Amino acid sequence: MKPNYKEHIRDMNKQTKELIGLYREAGRHLDISESEFWVWYTLVSMEGNYTQQDICTLWSLPKQTVNTVIAHMKRKRLAFLQAVPGTRNHKTVHLTEAGRAYGEQLILPITRAEERAFDHISAEEVALVTSAFGRYLGAIRAELDSIKKAKPITEG
Repeated sequence: MKPNYKEHIRDMNKQTKELIGLYREAGRHLDISESEFWVWYTLVSMEGNYTQQDICTLWSLPKQTVNTVIAHMKRKRLAFLQAVPGTRNHKTVHLTEAGRAYGEQLILPITRAEERAFDHISAEEVALVTSAFGRYLGAIRAELDSIKKAKPITEG
């Protein structure tokens, strides 16, 4: 007998939306948009270099929105773009010293809160939840992609 997943799906979707809402509220508290929050979060708390397209992909943000946020950061001399060698028009986004200082003021309290939150969960639970959720995301992505590829049934 196949288990009934409806309650689990509903709970996971509610919890996911609640988590998104927590970050949206954090952005409001910082007096920045949700999109700006995720740009700052990427540039301050994540290792590596990111293009505008990388940021769009990471957080499912519209390209124009990310471009607008970064243009605003550039006008305030908080960020600059640097060409990626060997590419025609790819540029990575970097923070200036002033941008790094400002971004850290915004984002480091959030990342510290995230880390403290994990102190309330065992390391085994953290690994299990992140692994299981990652597998679920991959599976739901594949299932939804298969629906997109299928031809819709039309009435004749």
